[in-house]
Amino acid sequence: MASPITHFVVGAALALPAVRSARLRRVLPPWATPVIAGLLAVIPDVDVLWYRGFPSDSALGHRGFSHAAFTLLLCASALAAVIARSCRRGAAQLALIWAASAVTHPLLDMLTDGGSGVMLLFPFSRERLFFSWRPIHVSPLSALRFFSGAGYILKSELPFCLAAVAIGVTGFLLQRPAIEQDRREAS
Repeated sequence: MASPITHFVVGAALALPAVRSARLRRVLPPWATPVIAGLLAVIPDVDVLWYRGFPSDSALGHRGFSHAAFTLLLCASALAAVIARSCRRGAAQLALIWAASAVTHPLLDMLTDGGSGVMLLFPFSRERLFFSWRPIHVSPLSALRFFSGAGYILKSELPFCLAAVAIGVTGFLLQRPAIEQDRREAS
C-alpha cells in the first residue's frame, strides 16, 4: 500500500477546487470538503483491522472489497447524501468529488511494488490488479516498520503528492470565488 500520508494528501489536494463552490459552502464549511476527501482516500485501509483472518485472495483480505471502486462510490455517495440531504445538487457534487478522491487510494496501491494486487473491480471481478509501471515502494502495515523506512517510501510517493497538489491548486485558482458564484446564481 502507499502510505496513509500520501493517500490523504492526494485525496484532499484533488478536492481543493471544491472549496470555492458556493453550493457546497451552503452545506459544509470550506475546509471540510477536502479534509473529508482526504479521509475517504485513507479509509479503504480499514481492512487492516480484520484482514489477517482471511486468505490473501479473499474479498475480505487486504486490498479486497474495501478497495473496490464500486464500494468507494457507494460510501462516498451515502456520506454525501447524509451530509447534504437538503441540497440534491450539493449531494451529487460532493459524491462525485469524494468518490474521485477515494478511488485514488486503490489506484495508488496499484502503483506499488508489493502486495497481492487490488480488487478494483469487485464485485464484478475478483481479479487483483496492478499497473505494469510500479514506482511506489510499498508501505508496511505496521506504523513502527513504516517509520523505520519512511524516507525511502515517501521519496517514491512524492511525485504523486506534488502532481495532486499542483492539479488541486490549479483547479482552485481557476475557480471563481464563491462570492462571484453567489452573485451569478442570484441573477
